[in-house]
Amino acid sequence: MMRPSRTLVRALSAGTAAGLLAISLSACGGTESAGGSSDCKPAHELKTLNDGELTVASYDYAPATILDGDSVTGMEGDLIAEIAKLECLKVTVSTSGGAGAVIPSVQTKRVDIGSGNWLRTKERTKIVYMSTPLWSDPQAIVSTTGITSDDLEGKMVGSVAGNLWNDSMSKWLGDKFKIYQDDESIYSDLKAGRIDALVASSASAKYRFKDAPIEGAKVIDVKPNANVPQFAAVGQVMLPSSLENDALGKALDEDIQTLRENGTIKKILDKYGIDPSVGEPGAPSEL
Repeated sequence: MMRPSRTLVRALSAGTAAGLLAISLSACGGTESAGGSSDCKPAHELKTLNDGELTVASYDYAPATILDGDSVTGMEGDLIAEIAKLECLKVTVSTSGGAGAVIPSVQTKRVDIGSGNWLRTKERTKIVYMSTPLWSDPQAIVSTTGITSDDLEGKMVGSVAGNLWNDSMSKWLGDKFKIYQDDESIYSDLKAGRIDALVASSASAKYRFKDAPIEGAKVIDVKPNANVPQFAAVGQVMLPSSLENDALGKALDEDIQTLRENGTIKKILDKYGIDPSVGEPGAPSEL
């Protein structure tokens, strides 16, 4: 893509969130914030970090989250804006610290929610409130030779720090598995032939190749593999919030369901060229 680089350093410590940059965005239209609009009736009575605001930790990971100057769009950015409208809140987005700052910021209550293609997992149930699924997100093997998840042994394979499957793949592939700190570096190495394949979100890879194609690149969804338990099921994307603000988490669940039922989620997915069928992810599950 010819868009801001997408930082995916999910292994950063919680301390990296200390210098978060706040960008305020109006979520209810016009020049008056939603929280100050006398005719806006929220769907729920909520307590957020700052009255009248929904503070969101995010980073650039198109098409889920796209940072552009003072705005955040993408599938999740647009959905959060719709949630904020339902709750008469102004959105404030914290962008510094990359992906690694998102979950720690939610845990330490520096923000109300996180965003950026976070999947529902058993481990995350212990540290954040995981919203009902937004949509499903198949993972894929990206290569220039059509490599599948059955063909990885003996190949040089890359993945970005913090991905769920990294530990399993490291044990399986040993020194043939390389972890990168951002996707610009990993795609650069794929293009140069320094790695044979990489593992990434199918939607993210396909979206990237629209603007920054690599000759011959193929995106093939993973299949179950005994060496990588995380490939056994399709991931479900969620919005993480604090375990200590159960009311906010439950309100998010209800708002997401409302936006699914009224067709908003389908329209958002279609806008970004994603198959709207992934917007019906089924019952909540964890990897």
